[in-house]
Amino acid sequence: MSMLHQLRSLAYLLLLPVITQVVSAQTASEPSANITAAAVDLLDANHILHFLDVVDAFGHISVRNPDNESQFIMSFAIAPALTTSQSLVTYEINNATAIQLTFNSSITGASVPSGFVERFIHSQIYAAFPNVTSVIHAHTLEVIPFAAAGVGLKAQMGTAGSVGALVNGTPIFDFGQLPTDVLPEDAVHDLLIRNPDLGDALAGTFVDGSEVVLMTGHGLAIRGTSIRNAVFRAFYTKQSATVQAQGLLIGGFGAGGTVPMGLSEREAMDAKGTNEGDSLLGRAWALWTAQVDREALYENDLRSSPSS
Repeated sequence: MSMLHQLRSLAYLLLLPVITQVVSAQTASEPSANITAAAVDLLDANHILHFLDVVDAFGHISVRNPDNESQFIMSFAIAPALTTSQSLVTYEINNATAIQLTFNSSITGASVPSGFVERFIHSQIYAAFPNVTSVIHAHTLEVIPFAAAGVGLKAQMGTAGSVGALVNGTPIFDFGQLPTDVLPEDAVHDLLIRNPDLGDALAGTFVDGSEVVLMTGHGLAIRGTSIRNAVFRAFYTKQSATVQAQGLLIGGFGAGGTVPMGLSEREAMDAKGTNEGDSLLGRAWALWTAQVDREALYENDLRSSPSS
């Protein structure tokens, strides 16, 4: 072997670790098929929640990273209707730290656009519940009066089985009643879940029998087993709240001042199992994606053609 060939071989051996790192970084920067599929649904979810009036300019939905359970993906601080693939961020569940733009790995850490202040709602629910894969926070108008009145929601229809049929209704998270070790007197009292301690307090309000927590003066949080499941739960929580409010009003004028009883615990549990199965979730999702695809406002740039 010539001296030149020996030098080239030596240079290659010396550079091999560097080459390996570069190739690995380039491979890692390409989102996997799992992440891309989740992101398609996540963009649709943002648009659907706006179309269905669950969220407005505010509110957010996230998904646990299907390739790394210690991370989650959600948009940076932008109105849900306006999200595209370039607004999605991958976060560490630990302290809700931004890692990178999910579909642009050259934008990392401090260079990532500002995230939602309340991303700690998502991080701490994921931390508390390993089986949760999607989280929604919304300021849904139909729901807010119930927490204001201290009245929990109860499932009033089969499609809202996840709301539950607890005796006192869904749990209510009251920011104003937090202890000073969670919310010090000198902290900002603006109802926002802006740190892990507040996120932990909210996550700890969830109870078995309901997938919904109301937030006094603020809205609600929902935990789900998938993006589609979480959106389904959010929409039908809104619908059920409307029915419950109307039932309370009508019952107040009825003989004996009756109130709407809602579903029994057995009915709510069985209805959740039936209505949140893949088939019915798929039917609802097909309708909702078809509806948002007809609206110029919404752009899912990860889908080349409308859903069927």
